[in-house]
Amino acid sequence: MRFQLMFGAVAAFILLVGEFGLNSVAFAEDKPVNVVSQEEIERIVDQRLENIMRRTPQNTPPTDFSNMPVRGLGQTNQSQQRIQQGNRDWVTGGSVLEGGRTVYAKPFVRAPKTIIGGYIDFTISDCNNANARDCSEGLEFDQERFVPFFYSQVTDRLSVAAELEIEHGGPQGNQGDGDVKIEFATMDFRFEDWLNLRGGIILMPMGRFNLVHDSPLNDLPLRPMVSRLIIPSTFAESGIGFFGTVYPTQLAKIDYEVYLVNGFDGGSSAAGGATFGEGGYRGNRGSFKTDNNENKTIVSRVSLSPILGLEVAGSVHHGKWDDESDHNMTIWAIDGLIQRGPFEILGEAAWTNIGGGSKNPDSADGTPPKNMDGYYVQGNYHFMPEFFRKAAPSYFGESSTFTAVVRWGEADTNSDSNDNVNDLQRFTLGLNFRPVEDSVIKFAYTWNDHKDDPQSRNGWQMSMATYF
Repeated sequence: MRFQLMFGAVAAFILLVGEFGLNSVAFAEDKPVNVVSQEEIERIVDQRLENIMRRTPQNTPPTDFSNMPVRGLGQTNQSQQRIQQGNRDWVTGGSVLEGGRTVYAKPFVRAPKTIIGGYIDFTISDCNNANARDCSEGLEFDQERFVPFFYSQVTDRLSVAAELEIEHGGPQGNQGDGDVKIEFATMDFRFEDWLNLRGGIILMPMGRFNLVHDSPLNDLPLRPMVSRLIIPSTFAESGIGFFGTVYPTQLAKIDYEVYLVNGFDGGSSAAGGATFGEGGYRGNRGSFKTDNNENKTIVSRVSLSPILGLEVAGSVHHGKWDDESDHNMTIWAIDGLIQRGPFEILGEAAWTNIGGGSKNPDSADGTPPKNMDGYYVQGNYHFMPEFFRKAAPSYFGESSTFTAVVRWGEADTNSDSNDNVNDLQRFTLGLNFRPVEDSVIKFAYTWNDHKDDPQSRNGWQMSMATYF
């Protein structure tokens, strides 16, 4: 290489001499010389050196990593591999990584095919009582969620999808009120539209809201009470199963999902470790890694849309909840949606029966409540005054819309007791604006009532959310 560089420098010098016309005859005859600019000199030298550096010795194997067969990170393939460059074949092999290039030894580096997106939402709230669920006393700013989304179509049949949820800014040292977790992460293999295999951390098909819980999709800042306490959204579990869609007619469709999952972890009923309580069973969502007993839980949802704008569905989640596998826990849910022009009516209801429970639960000995239930009904009206578009077309485009919202909901974490102060009721009025379909600014006021508790727990919320 040193010889080549020296040769290149000499050749470049000779070339420059020729370009300038610097020779003995020129000086002897005192003839004018050709004038070459500094830029031209640099171009000539750079071109000559580049031509030299491009020469590949005939006895050296190729080193362009992007054209080499790439093994996975950490894989030490013992078999030989044949690499072709030009008219020659090179044989490589042996138990090697790829040296410093190992960090690039991943297929997506050679063939990018992963889509990254997500959503973000920010909430401002102010309630007049510290015990109002989801709404703290006093003015509060909350960077509620930042959720990156990843999707990859690996082959025509194999796809991967995942969400990473960062709540309240993530863990923050002395505060500890943030969180980072996998929302879901699944691999799907498609056989036909009606038959797809899915495995991973699966978003549970319980009710409607858990499947469409993203903030930009919803028209109110706060989630329904039934989706917080009875169906613990966001609700995901590790498991495997099938999903698909069948089209009985041109307008009708049937969707189904059915999975085997780890199920709830309620602790030991014999040792008094069950922790079901006023917060429902959010704290009893199972591990993504292990199961607390030897039994798996089955979860399924079937939805029917006989015509456009109408959908009804039923869901069930059934399995053992305790370490000893003595008691079953079953959740039933129904949900529906009706759309007619600018009007929408949607809602869901859920009921839970906990084996080994009692109408007089006792947290001291771990006895859970026997039954819980909840529901919500919501009405939406979409509108866009035409004079807004004419007066400010840059703010109010063709896809912009306002939505007026009203919702009534209830959740009872011990429906066998008439004295339960955790029978929560909420009435909400809201108005939101969508500059585009995927972005929304929401305003709402909520009235909260705890049965047999006269304290007022009311307040307002504002939220900004968008996909990106």
